[in-house]
Amino acid sequence: MAQHSLLATLVLPVAQALRLRGIDALAVFESVGIDMARAANPDWRLPQPAFGALMARAVELSEDEAFGLVAAEQLQPQVLHGLGLAWLASDTVYDGLKRTARFARFVSTGASLQLHESDGCLHATLAGTPAVAGVPATADYAVGVLVRMCQLTLGEFLAPLSVRMARPLPRDPARWEYMLCARVEFACAKTCITWPLSEIMEPLVTGDPQLARANDEQTRTYLARVLPDTTSQEIADALLRLLPDGVPGPDALASALHLSRRTLQRRLRQQGTSYQSLLRDTRLALAHRYLCDEQRSVLEVAYLLGFSDPSTFSRAFKRWTGLAPAEYRRARLPFPAGGATA
Repeated sequence: MAQHSLLATLVLPVAQALRLRGIDALAVFESVGIDMARAANPDWRLPQPAFGALMARAVELSEDEAFGLVAAEQLQPQVLHGLGLAWLASDTVYDGLKRTARFARFVSTGASLQLHESDGCLHATLAGTPAVAGVPATADYAVGVLVRMCQLTLGEFLAPLSVRMARPLPRDPARWEYMLCARVEFACAKTCITWPLSEIMEPLVTGDPQLARANDEQTRTYLARVLPDTTSQEIADALLRLLPDGVPGPDALASALHLSRRTLQRRLRQQGTSYQSLLRDTRLALAHRYLCDEQRSVLEVAYLLGFSDPSTFSRAFKRWTGLAPAEYRRARLPFPAGGATA
C-alpha cells in the first residue's frame, strides 16, 4: 500500500506550540527530516511516519504528554486551506463537521470521519487514525483539531458532551478533561467525540453563506462560459454541488434536479449529449478552473471533482489533456476549445 500522508501545513500549529515552550521549532523539524522551506507549496504533503516522529520528539522536548492538545490549540483555519475557510463561513457547526467528513481524506489520506445521530446527539467517529508509529500525541492532535474548529466557529463555550479515545490512558487523565472541557474515556475501541445536536445546529452568528458559496458562484459563472446551453448549465450546476461527495449516478443527479431519470435522459438527448459526456466535460472544466488556483493542491482538486484518490484523477486528466495535472498547472495552457475526449 502507498504510504499515507497528511496536509503538511498541519505542522504549523506544532511549530507554534514548540515556540511557546521556548524550543527551536526549525531545529526540531530538521532533526526528524522535515524541510519547512517547502511549506509554501500547496501540494506538499507529509508522510505520516514523519509526522509521528515529529510529535514524539515534541513530547520528549516539551516534557508534556498532552503536547498534541497544546498544538491543536494553536490551529488557525487557514491551516486547512479552503476547508478551514469554509468552516468559518458555515451556517452551523454541524455543517462544518459534515464538510470535514467529506474531505477527511484530503486532510489525511489514512483517515475518515463518520457522523451519526442518536439520542439527540451527534457522534463523530475518527476511523483509520491510530496513533502514528505508536505516538499517542498524534491521536490527541486529531481530536484537538476537531474540537478547536468547533470552538472557533461557535465560541469556547461549545464543549463536547463526551470524548472516547482509543489512545492509552495517560499519566494525568484530568489534563485531557480540562483541555477538552469534557468527560474523557481512554483505551476505548474507537475514538469518538459527542456533541448535543441542539448546540451544534444553532445558526452561527459568524456564519456567512454568501462567503461559503462565493467560490461556487464564481465557478458557476465560469461553467456558463464553457457550457453555454441553459440546460447544460443547470445540470452542471447540480454536478458542482454533488461532486465533492463523490460522483452521482444518473438517478441521484435526476433527483437533485427534481426530475425523473427518463426526463433527464430525454433532455440530454435533445442536446445531443449523454450523462457520461456531460459529466466528463464538467469535470474537465472544473479541473481547469481549480488547477489555475495555485492555492489548491492537486489532491484537493481530485476530491472536489469526486475522484476517490489523486492517482485516478491524474490518469483521467492525462487522458483528457495529454498532461498530468501538475504539468498542466505549470504550463498554464488555455482551456481546450473542443472539450474533453473520451
